[in-house]
Amino acid sequence: MSNINEKKENIYKFTIVALIVIVSVLSILLITGRKSLNEVVTERDTISELNLELRAELNALLDEHHAIKYEFDSVLVVQDSIIQASAREIEQLIAQQVDYRRIRRQLNLLREITQNYVREIDSLHAENRVLKAEKVVLQREVDRYTQETRVLTQTKVDLEGKVQVASALRAFQITAEPLRLRGADREEVTDRAIRTERIKVCFTVGANPVASAGNKNAFVRIADPTGRILRLSDEDAYAFIHGTDTLQWSVSGQFNYRNTDTNVCLYWDKREDFPAGTYLVSIYTDEYKLGETQFSLR
Repeated sequence: MSNINEKKENIYKFTIVALIVIVSVLSILLITGRKSLNEVVTERDTISELNLELRAELNALLDEHHAIKYEFDSVLVVQDSIIQASAREIEQLIAQQVDYRRIRRQLNLLREITQNYVREIDSLHAENRVLKAEKVVLQREVDRYTQETRVLTQTKVDLEGKVQVASALRAFQITAEPLRLRGADREEVTDRAIRTERIKVCFTVGANPVASAGNKNAFVRIADPTGRILRLSDEDAYAFIHGTDTLQWSVSGQFNYRNTDTNVCLYWDKREDFPAGTYLVSIYTDEYKLGETQFSLR
């Protein structure tokens, strides 16, 4: 009986010891598990803080990049596309919470790219300043040459005007005589309209060494007291151009001009009765108006 009791006591002791061991092991496991959980939570918080730091740094880099980009829009397009692609890749890595060191390497690479971008922008600034300075110098040269050209052009115009004036033909000793015919070779000056049968217009073209020599056309326009031009016809064959005007002539002829005084006489023969009054006689060549005179009939 005592042996049975002793066995039961031993079983109880063993069971108690086993329970103590189990409880101890469970306690250790519980403590260890809590510690591991705390470490995981702490590590997760640390990673979150690091990711926030990385994202803030990335945003700062992008803000700086955009500020520079807006200053030189459409410049360095290739570099800008590389920066944008790298930034998107880093954002994906942060969102996936991959290894911090990997993200840091990518961020450092992006920083180097943006720094190169800034250096290129600075280089463009410097080149732009040089170009602006050169443009100012060139513009001054252009302005100077433009002014010189304007002066030379005006001088040329003035000289051409002076040459044109100097080379102009002028007539003097202009006379217009109403004549009565007596026989084949006799002419008698008259002031009676009813007796007038011919108008004789004579003039002397003055000597001018700078005028062009050669055959010249002479056109005489005789206006009666009403202002009507005495003429053979209204056809273009009996007209000439003076400036922008087309004028009918009464009588025309040619003379050979040799830069010396040249006498010319032209005649208008009666086609109808001459009315009484004052007549105006104007003399032209192809280029110039030589002069005017007048006569009266009663």
